[in-house]
Amino acid sequence: MLTTLVALTALIAAAALAIDAGMILVARTQAQNVSDAAALAAARDLIDKTGPTVTLGAAEAAGLAIGAANGAVVNASVTLEPGDLVYGNWDLETETFDPGVDLTDPYVVTAVQVTSRLAEASPNNPIPAFMAKILGINSFDVGASAIAYLGFAGSFGPGAFDLPIAIDCCKLKGENCEADYCATIATPPNECELVENPAFAGETASCLEFHNTSEQNACWTNFDSDINSVNTSDLNDMVETGNTFEVDGPIHVDNGDKTPVIKEIQDRFFGNAPYGDPAGADADHPDGDFYPGGIPGVPDSWPVCLPVVECQTDLHCSGGDPMQVKGGVCFEIREITVTPDKIIRGSFMCPGHPRWDDCDCGTTGSGGLDFNIRADLPVLVQ
Repeated sequence: MLTTLVALTALIAAAALAIDAGMILVARTQAQNVSDAAALAAARDLIDKTGPTVTLGAAEAAGLAIGAANGAVVNASVTLEPGDLVYGNWDLETETFDPGVDLTDPYVVTAVQVTSRLAEASPNNPIPAFMAKILGINSFDVGASAIAYLGFAGSFGPGAFDLPIAIDCCKLKGENCEADYCATIATPPNECELVENPAFAGETASCLEFHNTSEQNACWTNFDSDINSVNTSDLNDMVETGNTFEVDGPIHVDNGDKTPVIKEIQDRFFGNAPYGDPAGADADHPDGDFYPGGIPGVPDSWPVCLPVVECQTDLHCSGGDPMQVKGGVCFEIREITVTPDKIIRGSFMCPGHPRWDDCDCGTTGSGGLDFNIRADLPVLVQ
């Protein structure tokens, strides 16, 4: 009888552990789901891109609403309080969260931390104990935290990129791709002059050059991480369609003249057959007046969105391993030369450029470096 009594006590304790631990785990998972969803909802409304400005009120409203729409083990919904949402900066390199930044600065406010609590000292009920009551334990406190990051564009939906051309990150952000982008392009990378249109001759631009030599400073890409063939036929199709699938991660690149592709880009720019309508705008038209003095009716401006890949300093876009996408950049094409050189002339853009608002990279996800293209969709980082 003594042996049975001891065994029964152990059995009851084991049952308490199994039942109550199971309830705690389920509640913990549901609380985590609430925190994840609320953090993503709040982060999505964290920045108004048109400013940009920080919109903490909109972020708070979105985050609090998610708790009311999600439940846990003992609650039909989980109430989040304003203090459960903390705003700050997420450092991609160190993977740390800093809530002590200036919460009015849209360039440092990049993340939201949300903590959901099922506890006595919260608006929500704690998890009631069942078998553990035998041991004098009546309830359990459960909590979960999540951090969502809304930064700059790192993933891109179908049709985001206008042309199958990728840009070397080091050409835009300096050695190791760590400098300030807008400061770097203040002096045009690979500086050259416009030459095709006499009205703009001598104006400073950046040259994207395509050669079978180390002079090549822009890569051809098929936007694909698996297929390493970057051939002329496929690239010609992509001049019309852009990327037809999501770009999120590495993509294959290649170098070389690929003269037919440059010619295809020129045809689309001017609206030659089979395109009809020119992709380039007559930006010196009186209604536009971006570049007064140009030739009326002749396209001279085409803002495009292009992917930026990891530094090509020693690779020169040579085919082989796929290159990691570091973000996206807006480039305004002004001129295209097919012969004898293969060159696209234009300028990399930042806010304040006359055609900045005409560059559309579509819906973008977080995870890229700062090329001034902000993400629309946040990601969970913790």
